[in-house]
Amino acid sequence: MKDREKEDLLKAAMAVAAADGVVKPSEMGVILGLAVRVGVGQISMEHMIEAAKRDPAFADNILMSSQRSARLAMELLVAQARIDGEISDEERELLVRLASRLQIPSNAFQAIYREGIARADRIRKSRGL
Repeated sequence: MKDREKEDLLKAAMAVAAADGVVKPSEMGVILGLAVRVGVGQISMEHMIEAAKRDPAFADNILMSSQRSARLAMELLVAQARIDGEISDEERELLVRLASRLQIPSNAFQAIYREGIARADRIRKSRGL
């Protein structure tokens, strides 16, 4: 993924985590990993998360250079939303909006959604959750 795509993915991950109003510690794992890859420090990351909580359109400008990158990004975002054991209505609505923004067809999104859930459930199981 290009640097710009990593930044957009970080913003989207923050928006998904903040969609239900509470960023859980399990959701922070993905955010922290992405922030390190992008080079975003702790204070900037905290400000970005607060902005994501305030602005429902925080990640609406997400762009990926290829359908492969878009699919990978969406799978990660679905997994992040599920990592706490559930996907809230607000998170699901945001995921659908982001998939539309990334021009992922509905049938492809359904497959990506299932894969993201399976990925998160495997991680949860490996951690004994």
